Amino acid sequence: MILEVEVENLFSFKDKITFDMNSNIVNINGGFNSGKTNLLKILNSVGLILKKGNGYLNTFGYNDKPSSFKITFLINNTKYIYGFIFNKNTIDKEYLYYYDEKEENIIFERINKTYTFNDKKLKNVSKMVLDNRLFLSYAKDDLNEVYTFLTSTIGICLDVKSLIEPSFNLYSRDTNNKLKPYVLDFYKKINVNIIDYNVKSIMLDKGYGYNTKFKYNIDSKNYIIDYGDESKSNRIVFAIIPFILKTIKEEKVLIIDDLDSNLDSRIIKEIINMLKDSKGQFIFSSHFSNNYDVKTITLL
Repeated sequence: MILEVEVENLFSFKDKITFDMNSNIVNINGGFNSGKTNLLKILNSVGLILKKGNGYLNTFGYNDKPSSFKITFLINNTKYIYGFIFNKNTIDKEYLYYYDEKEENIIFERINKTYTFNDKKLKNVSKMVLDNRLFLSYAKDDLNEVYTFLTSTIGICLDVKSLIEPSFNLYSRDTNNKLKPYVLDFYKKINVNIIDYNVKSIMLDKGYGYNTKFKYNIDSKNYIIDYGDESKSNRIVFAIIPFILKTIKEEKVLIIDDLDSNLDSRIIKEIINMLKDSKGQFIFSSHFSNNYDVKTITLL
């Protein structure tokens, strides 16, 4: 779970700002150009930097001053703090701490080229690190739990429509229909009388595609509707639900931008109801001030 994020001089955030996310459901609320998407882009970029190197560092800089990022999070009830300060050419500082009975302990700390470790194995790793690369990228095997959390456990969706294709893949491989009861129950809760669906992978000229159909029951008669003829909200719900379930079952962090641009508040409230008692974390941004009864971060 993400507890807190602090940024300075990143994207539209010139001054230092701290976001309290200590809840399993968080709504980042604000109008257009308030910075909601930029916050999510920063979290996404950190994962990309760790996985792919320095190619994304230059996308951060607000001006010529150093930029900083810090994230506080929980893994198996252990609290960690990871962060770094950088300019356009070098990492000036990088650190990873954990808390044991409220006491801060250094896992590693890097100030320019000087390192401090609690594990001598990490010293050998530091010899390979370039000035403009993050140490954690090199130490991913030794610090796999933290690296995995920042690069894989946190799943960020900047465009909800991008979930459609991977959701089809999950449905087509769901041969035991483990997803189906949850999906159909959700449609029932939002008063959509879909009683069944079928997703088949098909071979196309440029690779695989998917043939998806829904079965409705209307006035005691069954009707088959093609996915392409469905409403936008029903298609988006179908794409989101598998990832909501993964978030719940695998205790992941799911972050979705501009959720209320695609779904109305009634559907969003049902998604919240699915997640509210889980150990997964759901963070979403919204434009409109709806009373979702969850922790809300308001950006002006």
